[in-house]
Amino acid sequence: MQLILLMATKEFIHILRDKRTIFLLFLAPLVTFVLFAYMYTGQRVTDMTLVIVDQDHSSLSRELINEFGQSELFSYQGLVDSYEEAEKRLQEGKTDVAVIIPEHFNRDVKDGRPTTVMTLVDGTNMLISNGATKGATQVLQTLSAGVSLRLMEANGIVPVKAMSILQPINSTIRIGYNPTYNYRIFLLFGLVSTVLQQVLLTTMAGSFCREKDKGTNMILVASGISANRVVLGKIIPYFTISLLNIFFLILLANVTTGIGVRGSGLELFCVALGFVLALVGMASLISVLVPDELRANQILLLIAAPSFLISGFTWPLSKMPALIVGLSNCLPLTQFLSAFRIVGIKGASLTAVPKEMAALYGIGLIGIMLSIGVWKRQREKGKLLKLN
Repeated sequence: MQLILLMATKEFIHILRDKRTIFLLFLAPLVTFVLFAYMYTGQRVTDMTLVIVDQDHSSLSRELINEFGQSELFSYQGLVDSYEEAEKRLQEGKTDVAVIIPEHFNRDVKDGRPTTVMTLVDGTNMLISNGATKGATQVLQTLSAGVSLRLMEANGIVPVKAMSILQPINSTIRIGYNPTYNYRIFLLFGLVSTVLQQVLLTTMAGSFCREKDKGTNMILVASGISANRVVLGKIIPYFTISLLNIFFLILLANVTTGIGVRGSGLELFCVALGFVLALVGMASLISVLVPDELRANQILLLIAAPSFLISGFTWPLSKMPALIVGLSNCLPLTQFLSAFRIVGIKGASLTAVPKEMAALYGIGLIGIMLSIGVWKRQREKGKLLKLN
């Protein structure tokens, strides 16, 4: 244990002497968290810019314009003269939504003839297009129900009866764990976890390579310290700092953003421990196998860069090809985000995520054991004494 702590102390000293490593390990996750937390202060997409083409100029069309103007989802910019002008504003990015009220809109509604209000939406941004489509549908359905109710009352149907005809079936929808569709809850932890992964992989990539580059492997070989003590001693600093980072950011999220993390402290600790263990196992193995830090970083970048996209966090794994799903399940980030969403956000117990926990701890322990074996074999063959 003393030798392991000696190696860990040596690695801690190296970290504290390297300004780049200090920034990556201590400041990069915090800066990323603050950036994304501030970026999603709006929580959901609102104030989508909207223009209206009123070809009817009636009391009903003005009522519809007023409904759009009062909706928190839209920022009403005013009327434009024609369909072509509205389409041009969409094309040039000057507005997100354009509503076209047709001629004879008021007359057709009163006469009971079908009429169509067209909504043009900029589909280049899916978040805006989805929000605009739902918002416009909601406004039009509200107006349609109100008009139908007035027509029924005008024909002598009492309001209560009219309402039962308009809405014979009531529905209640309860959205669990994110009822306001808050983008902070949806994306923040996924993005920050991706940065934590990248930081740990990048800084650990050079932990063994630096020994080769500087020739300090001679000291390790001459000292006779066993391979398991060397490997464990070198990964302890990164392991400890990353684990503290995760819990600090979870605490910060609870205090500053209002994102409620429901999981118990012990169970969250087990999930975070597995994630960090898997990352240090993967990074240490690559660092031992690859002869220099540059190539180690290149390999880890190829692993880490697409990991968030295929993690199932932003797009369901069930909708991905089987080959991509298989690759995704081999990555620590996929397993961690799945476990954190269930344990941390939903408040379930660890019994709900046995596969994720087994994968995280399995990747970590296998990676560390292989790192020890490879380093020992390299020392026996004299490869550690070769300068790169």
